[in-house]
Amino acid sequence: MKRVFLKDMAYRKARVILTIISVACLVLLILLMGGMMNGLNLQARDYVKSVDRQAGSGIVWLSSERSGSTFAGFSLINSEYLEVLKTAKGVDKNTPLSPLIFAQARPIINGKEKKAIVVGYKMGMLGGPSDRDLKDPTSPFYPIIGRLFQPSEYEGPEYVPPPEVIVDERTGLEIGQTIELSGKPLRVVGKTKGKLFVFDTPLLFVDLRTAQNTVLSNVLYVNTMLVKAEEGYNESILAEDIKNLSPIKVDAHTGDQIVKIIKANYVDEPMKGVRALRALLWIATGLIVAMITYVTTLEKSREIGVLKAIGASNSYVILMILKQVLLTTVCGVVLGILMAIVSARFFPIVVLISVRESFIVAIITIAVCSYGGYIAGKKAASIDPMIAFRGR
Repeated sequence: MKRVFLKDMAYRKARVILTIISVACLVLLILLMGGMMNGLNLQARDYVKSVDRQAGSGIVWLSSERSGSTFAGFSLINSEYLEVLKTAKGVDKNTPLSPLIFAQARPIINGKEKKAIVVGYKMGMLGGPSDRDLKDPTSPFYPIIGRLFQPSEYEGPEYVPPPEVIVDERTGLEIGQTIELSGKPLRVVGKTKGKLFVFDTPLLFVDLRTAQNTVLSNVLYVNTMLVKAEEGYNESILAEDIKNLSPIKVDAHTGDQIVKIIKANYVDEPMKGVRALRALLWIATGLIVAMITYVTTLEKSREIGVLKAIGASNSYVILMILKQVLLTTVCGVVLGILMAIVSARFFPIVVLISVRESFIVAIITIAVCSYGGYIAGKKAASIDPMIAFRGR
């Protein structure tokens, strides 16, 4: 009697295998969707956190007023007007204000138009790779393969450095090749690894003047200024101070606030449908298991009737059905997790399968399927024992 449920599963192994595969496929989809969101969240904060690490302390990101920040709207500011902030209380006097251009672009790579983010900054300031990233594994933009671009030596619209760019390896470009940006060719002199914005958008690091000459049509403005907070000074307080002290109206955000803005605009909004679909997949998983268990229960009505006729209680019948459902679901969940881990390596965008999320998905899936099995078990327990003695 103790192993009746195992013998019954062995007898109906084809249906058991089908149930395991169905659960595994649904768990695979649920984990891949969650992994996609994990990857997007990582990419949403990677660049901002890299700049914070580069600075060594809190950074305040300045953009034009009501622009929603550089990452969420259109910002254009004249950096010369903000030089007065150098002497403001809480600003690190040893780190110059760092002008930055962070702009979406459509460069021509290997003859095809691709999406990318152009990051224009001044060499030696905040915002992109520096000499340290060539040799120090602890630096935020390490490793840089090749060399850094040649920076501009003078200010002014007539001084444009050699058109050079550092690309991410995801572009598929090799050092020495060229890309076309706003109709101007740029030579690849270095490559970085894993520096991507959301949805695997590669970052293209160029000199500030090169960015102004291409994406801003040679306008000597920037869309962001980075201000480093003094060691021990709260960057949130500094952000509020700058709003009051700035000679031009600006928005000032801390790094954490910028990450929230990026997630809200590039991750949370597009992923609303994915979250709803994940919930529907869990419901579908429970329904599939419940329906298969229910149909199987109807097919073995006589066997259940015999069990009840020889003294099996309703709780025993329900428990037997639940054991089958639990064993089937656990096998499906384990198979689904293994399939997700393997599939993530070949997925076209970054997918991060976390242990914590896998555990949560396993618990919820088992709970949902067990509930479906319980409903089927109650139906099985209601079978009249006399059915075992009928002729059909």
